Amino acid sequence: MFARRLIPKQTLARRAFSQLVTEPATWNSPAAVISHLSNGVKVVTRETSGDAVSMGIYVDGGHRAETAATAGSAYTLQELSRTGTKTRPNLVSDVESLGGVLNVSAGRETNSYSLSLGRGEVKAGFKLLADLATNPNLEAFDGKKSEITSNLGQLELPTRDILLDRLHLCAFRDSSLGVSKIEQEGVVTLSKAALASYVSDTVAANKLVIAADGPVKHSEIVALAEESLGKLKQAPTSAGTEKPYFVGAELIYRNDEMGPTAYMAVGMEGVSWRSPDAVTFMLMAQIIGSYKKDAGLMPGKISGNRVTNNIANKMSVGCADEYECFNIFYKDTGLFGFYAACDEVAVEHCFGEMMLGINMLSFSVTDEEVERAKRELKRSYFSQLDSSAASCADIGTQAMHYGRVMPPAEFTLRLDAIDAEEVKRVAYSHLNDAELSVTALGPLHGLPPYFEMRRSTYFHRY
Repeated sequence: MFARRLIPKQTLARRAFSQLVTEPATWNSPAAVISHLSNGVKVVTRETSGDAVSMGIYVDGGHRAETAATAGSAYTLQELSRTGTKTRPNLVSDVESLGGVLNVSAGRETNSYSLSLGRGEVKAGFKLLADLATNPNLEAFDGKKSEITSNLGQLELPTRDILLDRLHLCAFRDSSLGVSKIEQEGVVTLSKAALASYVSDTVAANKLVIAADGPVKHSEIVALAEESLGKLKQAPTSAGTEKPYFVGAELIYRNDEMGPTAYMAVGMEGVSWRSPDAVTFMLMAQIIGSYKKDAGLMPGKISGNRVTNNIANKMSVGCADEYECFNIFYKDTGLFGFYAACDEVAVEHCFGEMMLGINMLSFSVTDEEVERAKRELKRSYFSQLDSSAASCADIGTQAMHYGRVMPPAEFTLRLDAIDAEEVKRVAYSHLNDAELSVTALGPLHGLPPYFEMRRSTYFHRY
């Protein structure tokens, strides 16, 4: 309430993420501390109680930093982590001896190396983690290349993940943001020299964020980081990557013989991490929400969620078996839309109901819907931070994308400042009459032609 008296409601809702909206005295949780090493490496920590410490190294790279020559590098580094480093070929057993849990992940924009272990093993664990991030075992690449390539054909992923991967390919086809995370075709032609080039371009002082959460002092992590990473050089500063062009298109995999269920993923261009409308987009995704037939405590037919209620009450004539609205941020763009699974005879109904729900955000969302979604978003947002590992990933991600860590009190103030009129403004600005990217799989004989799907993004009102 302190910040609301100082900042007008509309201004607060649209305040840039680089700007604080609360004073530290109003925070009711441990504050994250950020500092920089002499070479530019960013260190962020949050000191909490407990016995477990989680540490992470987050690299501004991922698949998006790949070029035609280095395609497949991020995934290859993820798989090579199992072979240890140049100086630690038995890294997996070293982690086990510390009683730690190691996770290496290659994302579209970030490569992450995280380790959770006891508070007494912080020094040894950090050195191991730093060695893994900066000295991957490139010498083992030639011997492991055939195994890595063959493992790609054995991946078993949920249909949702596959369709979202294809949706990126459809929507951002002219950018590395649209490169498939599943097929990784570049691994076949990737050379050790190209992999080494990718490492030198991404594992640089100005592209690293070190994060730690748990019973650990900020000064301790800074000292360990200075010792292990203080000699890293900065990568040359480029003019910046061009914002990906969002393509309105469809990528359809029709197969009438694969069963009675059809799957679809529909996306529209969203906003970036730092957009003043980012929190509103999070809220809009929560307003649409998610639903799964015959699951959960609340029957869909009496749900306060308008989309869920409409779909559940249409099941007598066929609609969605499940759906989920998603909102994904990237450094200069975003992806907002939904994934749904339905019976083959209900494809048109399902698509129509979901697009109606998204259109309603621009014209007829109510204050009751907004307040309900606020409560649900707070619950889901904060319930995810139920461990030191989750909290470490959260502060590391925020430090990389915002340049600071937004305390829970500030997120709550930003969210509470949004009302139905603000949701309508943002939705009308970004989603009304916007380009649509669609990918679908299965018996799709009921899917409308693309021009009809594109026409469903706006209303004619007189």
